[in-house]
Amino acid sequence: MNGTKSNSLDVRIKAAEQVINHFSSPYQAAKALECSYEAIKTYRKRGLPEKVALLCHMSIDIPYTYNPADYGRNPENLSLVLTKPAHQ
Repeated sequence: MNGTKSNSLDVRIKAAEQVINHFSSPYQAAKALECSYEAIKTYRKRGLPEKVALLCHMSIDIPYTYNPADYGRNPENLSLVLTKPAHQ
């Protein structure tokens, strides 16, 4: 695994831990994200999947901000507003 992929995986694993910790337990995270407990365990090894990262980014309650570069995407090629939504 080259350095860039390794760094991206580390970032995605940290993001998974951040999201899981937000929900207080892997079980609660699985319930909130509507996935299995086994999927949450996989996130801890393989990192937060991109679609889950996007959902977490869109939630004003989850302290996670999506970064396309963490998923091998060039942010300059995308017209995304990456500012985290705020509570109103």
